[in-house]
Amino acid sequence: MAADDERGRGVLTAADRAYLRGDSEYGSVQAERNARARIRDRIYDALRDFELLVEGLDDRDLDLVFEKRVGEDDGTEAFDALVSTLAFLYRGVGRTDLDFETVLREGVNLAEASEDRGATVDFDVTYHALDADHLLSKLDDDESLSLTEIAYLYESADVTPDELAAYFEDARAPDIEDGRVQSNVTDY
Repeated sequence: MAADDERGRGVLTAADRAYLRGDSEYGSVQAERNARARIRDRIYDALRDFELLVEGLDDRDLDLVFEKRVGEDDGTEAFDALVSTLAFLYRGVGRTDLDFETVLREGVNLAEASEDRGATVDFDVTYHALDADHLLSKLDDDESLSLTEIAYLYESADVTPDELAAYFEDARAPDIEDGRVQSNVTDY
């Protein structure tokens, strides 16, 4: 049983997780459609619940979730969960008519207001295509790569794990064979 299945129900049930990972299938097209509709409904309802959590959850409860539970998670588990949460929200806001920078700025300021302060939020995104040749060229020029760029190279058919490991001092292919490059590499 995967660690994912050992935890309680969040937005997703254990069956939802198994389905989204590709570990299980539904018996009919209609059953699959119904499951996907239930997942969408729960995601929307969870998004709406965050307003109540921001307004009504005690600081002590917030501390117990983030300082205790998230803080005691394996570093990669906590990091991956928080990065994935932000990635999900970024992708989701991009599918609305809302501006992500405005949403981010207001969210940060709403959080800071509980500490009786405001914040200036600068958000700048420069887009570039992920291409193995370009990324390897950056490595050859001793430029740093983001964790996502390293993960892209790891998943690319153009680069073997041994070739990728050769770019990083003290990195060895066995250290990155589990596919969790983002968790194994911290600052390249």
